[in-house]
Amino acid sequence: MMMLASAALALVASACGDSSTAPGGENETISRVTLALTSPAGAVLTTYIDDSDGNGPTAPTAQVGVPALVKGVTYSGVVKFENRLASPVENITEEVTKESNEHRVFYTVTGNGVTITTTDVDTQNRPLGVRFTTAVTGTAAGNGAIRVVLCHYDSAPKVATATTCTGETDIAVTFNYTIAP
Repeated sequence: MMMLASAALALVASACGDSSTAPGGENETISRVTLALTSPAGAVLTTYIDDSDGNGPTAPTAQVGVPALVKGVTYSGVVKFENRLASPVENITEEVTKESNEHRVFYTVTGNGVTITTTDVDTQNRPLGVRFTTAVTGTAAGNGAIRVVLCHYDSAPKVATATTCTGETDIAVTFNYTIAP
């Protein structure tokens, strides 16, 4: 079940460098962040936020597709970062995965009864966060938000136990969700 609604959101700057051997490299633009949540039955809830000029002065558009999460369900999730201003479209997620030792996606959930756990790791067995699970308890209620932060580690060390970005924030965006009645 999908709803179209406005969202409170924040979108910050641009993505990481082109080379895993040259930290920082030339920045790439992220113009869309997409969350896809798949239920055990195979139903996919998709939501995204666009920024028509990437890291330019124009504000991002409202969130498209507010997911209605079902109580008692654990979803498998994936986040996708894209530069849709380029032709062809650039899949920035591929770079994040390729340079996994230099990246991590952090999730912060506000709301009752929803938790996110990352399920993928980098080559040193530290959390990456492109893939995750979203568990909704049987007592979850109301509305909430999921803040997604893509962190890039150039000079700061990537620490497996970190709960917030201690490196450079490549992008931060907040997605709203509802709990289905």
